[in-house]
This record gives sequence, structure tokens and C-alpha cells, in this order.
Amino acid sequence: MAICIGLILAMELIDNHDIIVVTNSISAARKILESKVNPLQSIVILVAFAIKSYLSKDARNNIYFWHCSNKAK
Repeated sequence: MAICIGLILAMELIDNHDIIVVTNSISAARKILESKVNPLQSIVILVAFAIKSYLSKDARNNIYFWHCSNKAK
């Protein structure tokens, strides 16, 4: 949820063309996107539409996801 809130705010900035999301929860995100019905999927759909809108606004807009495991130093 923190990524969702931070990502939405970052995408609303006018002069922001590059967003980097550093997370250790990519494996949790994969579980949310599984084919089973999950209450968190509705949030993911809303974020996906927001990302699509952000990326289509300007060809310079990019979002990068970096996985940083809990064991990384």
C-alpha cells in the first residue's frame, strides 16, 4: 500500500519523468496477481490504470522497479 500511495503522488508531479520504486515485496505482488480472487486485486487494477495513464501522457515518462531483498546490504 505504501508503494501505491507513493507512486500515485509521484505520478501527479508535473515535471517528474522518471520514477524509481525500490521494494523487497515483489514476491508478495506476484501472489496478489495470481489467478485466485483476492481482495487486493481491485487496488492493483486501479494502480495499473494510473500507471498506464502516466506512461501515456509523455513519451519521457518511465517507471523502474528495483528489487532489493531483505538480505541486501
